[in-house]
Amino acid sequence: MCYVETGELRVVIELTTDNGEMIAIGKLEEEISAFLPQLPPSGLKFVREVKTDCFCSSVCYYKGYTYVGQAGGAIDRINKQGKVDKAFIKLDSIAIAIAAYNDQLFSLMFGYVKSRVHIHSLQSRQRLRSWAHPNFGGFGQRIVVMRGYNQLAVGDWCSKQIIIYSLTGDVIRKVPCPPSLTMIALVCMSSCGEDSVVISDRLAGKVVRMSLKDGSLLWSSDGVTYPGGIVHHPAGYVLVVSNYVDNTTIYVLDEKDGWYCNNSCIIKVFFLLGSSMSWAPGT
Repeated sequence: MCYVETGELRVVIELTTDNGEMIAIGKLEEEISAFLPQLPPSGLKFVREVKTDCFCSSVCYYKGYTYVGQAGGAIDRINKQGKVDKAFIKLDSIAIAIAAYNDQLFSLMFGYVKSRVHIHSLQSRQRLRSWAHPNFGGFGQRIVVMRGYNQLAVGDWCSKQIIIYSLTGDVIRKVPCPPSLTMIALVCMSSCGEDSVVISDRLAGKVVRMSLKDGSLLWSSDGVTYPGGIVHHPAGYVLVVSNYVDNTTIYVLDEKDGWYCNNSCIIKVFFLLGSSMSWAPGT
């Protein structure tokens, strides 16, 4: 199951692959990843759409729920039946990126001068802590949980770097991006293992995998036209959205080297996908 935010349509799209991968309903992603077939996804099936009240700015999936950042300043929660808990978490601004881990929701908040990172409990819905993120608060950022280290990786596109935080807001290190990336590259970023991220650079027409240890370029692929939304597939693949005029395609790349898996992994879809994607196990 893969939830894809489409801000232009104001819906959250729920998709499943056609390979029969979703076999462990209700289990956590890290628990079922070892049981997923290693074949790449070769198609998508439309399951349902869930309408929201306003523009969807961000999306993530966690333990059976989809969390959606709303332009109105709140996080909605959607269950597997499509029921929406509106304003499940109330915010004071727009959450331009969200991620969930350890029963907590991490939100990167919009700000005209600086952004902020908020951490909320998913049980009490209360804010646990908050800190400033030194970056112009536009939409060119993403937030990634480094689960093995209990750390956050947050894009800072003004300085072309990724800042690694502890879960209490302390700066662990600042990782410079490869010089070849443009300033808007961090608009679309996803984790890829514990020590790297995959990034879509739409202006340069490249998809890259970057080390979070030293910023080195692990691989670069220039075969995806106008790369956009990107997400790491737990079976070892990277799904990348390509939007060109009225032709929207999802490319599937091998996480090890960035090569196309094969021609059947070019998946045609009929709607325009946004820049925020989240992989969701289960059906």
